Amino acid sequence: MNRKLQLQLLTGLVALTATALAQSAPAWAATEQNDFGQVDYSQREVTATGIGAVPANAPNVGAARANAIRAARVDALRNLIEAVKAVRVDSETTVENNMVTNDIIRTRVEANIRGARQVGDVKYLSDSSVEVTMVVPMSGIMDVMLPATAASADATADLSSITLSDPDAAAEPAVAAPPAQGPITGLIIDARGLGLKPSMSPQILTQDGTVLYGPGKYPRSFAVNQGVVGYHKDPLAAASDSRVAGNPVTIKGIGTGGSLSTDVVLSAATAQQISALDGFGSAISSCRVMFILD
Repeated sequence: MNRKLQLQLLTGLVALTATALAQSAPAWAATEQNDFGQVDYSQREVTATGIGAVPANAPNVGAARANAIRAARVDALRNLIEAVKAVRVDSETTVENNMVTNDIIRTRVEANIRGARQVGDVKYLSDSSVEVTMVVPMSGIMDVMLPATAASADATADLSSITLSDPDAAAEPAVAAPPAQGPITGLIIDARGLGLKPSMSPQILTQDGTVLYGPGKYPRSFAVNQGVVGYHKDPLAAASDSRVAGNPVTIKGIGTGGSLSTDVVLSAATAQQISALDGFGSAISSCRVMFILD
């Protein structure tokens, strides 16, 4: 492309288009940035950016713009695939683990990502290349990853994978009274200081390895559509989140479980106390659970 055409593309398109990247995630969201994009476990989406260069042989400004945008979208989708691979499915596996071992899963995940949507406007860079941001919801990926059949209701976790932050804290219940009398509307587990990592399918364990909350405790459709748990960094704001709002009970975790540290561990006394609360069964069966992270 000659210099005159490059200048036309740069000055003309920038003047006509107000551009910006997708809005950054809110401060309370549990996000992780990797080399290829951003994983937002709170808003349950993965975002990646792609850059497309203006082809040297473009016949005119319009063709140059279209080709560059097309290349940027292809690059963004390629980065999305890599970013999604880093998503933790549960306490032992990532999306990449599943894609490597199962060609059907790999094909379905990649097909899901190809349906990603563009967010924000195209950004025109100073070197005349363009930048596009794409986002894919986790719900479709989760639908691929979650098993079709529920786990056993009496499932237990490997005790060797449980790490307690303070063994002495396991002796007493750590449950704050709900704001009002009557059935609780959700569980808020304060996991700050435990090193808990977010995932698509976390569990709540007791210190003896009993799975208090996990696959088999809720309908699969609920988990896919709204997530197994919500993630928040602001305890006060979390209590008013529509997921648990009304009369939630707040619980303090004492450790993590799994090699990826995505499961929350409760003391036996705490588990016994919350299991007896009015509304507990309804709360967990409808995924009205929130984890508070650092």
